[in-house]
Amino acid sequence: MVSKKLRIYSPDVTPRLEYVAGVIFSSVLGVDYEITDDRRKIGSSPSIFYSDEKVKDQFVIRPSGLLSASGVTAMEPDVKQVGDMPVLFPSEEGVFPFDIFSAAFYMLSRYEEYLPSARDAHGRFVGARSVAYRGGFLRKPVVDIWARYLAAALVKRYPVITIRHNDFDSLLTFDVDQPFAYKSRGFIRSMGGLVKGFAGTGAKPVERLRTMTGQIKDPYDSFDYIDEQVKVHGCKTLYFFPTGNPGPYDHNPPYKDREYTSTIRKYDMIAGSGLHPSYYSAGRPKTLKMEVERYRHLTGHHPERARQHWLLLHMPLTYQSFEAAGIKYDYTMGYADEPGFRAGIARPFLFYDITREKITGLTVVPFQVMDGTLRQYLYLSPEAATGVIREMIDTTRNAGGLFVSVWHNTSLTETNGWEGWKKVFENTLAMQKP
Repeated sequence: MVSKKLRIYSPDVTPRLEYVAGVIFSSVLGVDYEITDDRRKIGSSPSIFYSDEKVKDQFVIRPSGLLSASGVTAMEPDVKQVGDMPVLFPSEEGVFPFDIFSAAFYMLSRYEEYLPSARDAHGRFVGARSVAYRGGFLRKPVVDIWARYLAAALVKRYPVITIRHNDFDSLLTFDVDQPFAYKSRGFIRSMGGLVKGFAGTGAKPVERLRTMTGQIKDPYDSFDYIDEQVKVHGCKTLYFFPTGNPGPYDHNPPYKDREYTSTIRKYDMIAGSGLHPSYYSAGRPKTLKMEVERYRHLTGHHPERARQHWLLLHMPLTYQSFEAAGIKYDYTMGYADEPGFRAGIARPFLFYDITREKITGLTVVPFQVMDGTLRQYLYLSPEAATGVIREMIDTTRNAGGLFVSVWHNTSLTETNGWEGWKKVFENTLAMQKP
């Protein structure tokens, strides 16, 4: 049986509708479709009427009005249950119980993050204040779930439609905020730290001295261990390196430091890397472009990938700055305080800029869990953290999505509160295998 094209009729074909239809039908379901404002094109084709018009014997989804609007207005959609599935923009009319297009757009565009709201000490929109968290579905990829629910309803009505099966995949990522505890700090900083240590106001002077003299390995240098585990488990891996100036929230070595430069080049070659824009770069496009140029100088290529340090994601300014700097893939989409699906989806998707009402060329690659979230925000034990990670992997696997985890070399040292986390890491690599 040959699959037929799905036609979506709407009297108002807007960039928002085109965007969300692309995510649902192309990215998630793999359905060939066409949007039209001409009812005459429908004929006997499988079709969705996205309209308030009165029609008989059609697959009707009633629009909420969000996709025909522009800009943002203060709003918070109700969360209702359809069976055990949470939905936004419920509808009593039509054959479909909610406006899936508005619901998906609300989540994917991060509409709520454009609105004034309480932020944390770093100006971040936090997971615990999101509609998804308060509605009890932050740990569910609802856009994927809604899309599959729509697909089932469409196939029931139009058996000629074929839905693609998506395979699960995983990506291991590292934010190398501080590659070394003592090395690559320069003579003056190192001697200052050593003096403070012997005076009782600094950290572990003997360990610092032995590291500086090459007697022992730097305590933050867990790269050989990571290499070993990646090889054993066959993981796809990506590293993010900062090139900004050191500061109160930026503890990386100077970008010209020989040992640090060698580390960047090594992992860019063997695994792939991206830029980790500094805390200070947030909201400062010129600083970001400077760091981009430094990365290009070190690696010999422009950074196509980036994850903002401290997850300082401000909609839409961060993404506008990334685009202006030539960055094509963002990996910041996730919360520091909660695991889950910040944009409600378990796969990469294009960024839609509400302020410009346009689909952009920036691909957003969301992550589901970060080591620091589990230990430093939720205070979980290694055993409990493993349980959360298993939940995120299983949920992403069921959606046929991409499981992305965020780690730091400093969390794999078995020191400073990270005792037992190597086992969490190893369990994660084993659980995420196809």
